Amino acid sequence: MTSIWTEQELREEIDLYKRAIKACASGSSYTIGSRSLTRQNLKELREHLDYLAGELAALEGRRGPVLVQGRIYRGSAGWRKP
Repeated sequence: MTSIWTEQELREEIDLYKRAIKACASGSSYTIGSRSLTRQNLKELREHLDYLAGELAALEGRRGPVLVQGRIYRGSAGWRKP
């Protein structure tokens, strides 16, 4: 897969969005270009950060971020298969 980004551009954008998320999470607002982002925009910031991480992974020939959900089974009989 080809990307419109260079590796350096992606790493700079990822760093920028990580700083924006930290600033917004602490209750502050953050400005990227002409856009002002606030705490309510955290979802949008995280979605774009996921996109950038996927682009970087594709550029490096890796798979993108993978989310894994685990299940814990508890009971008196110990661990059981579903």
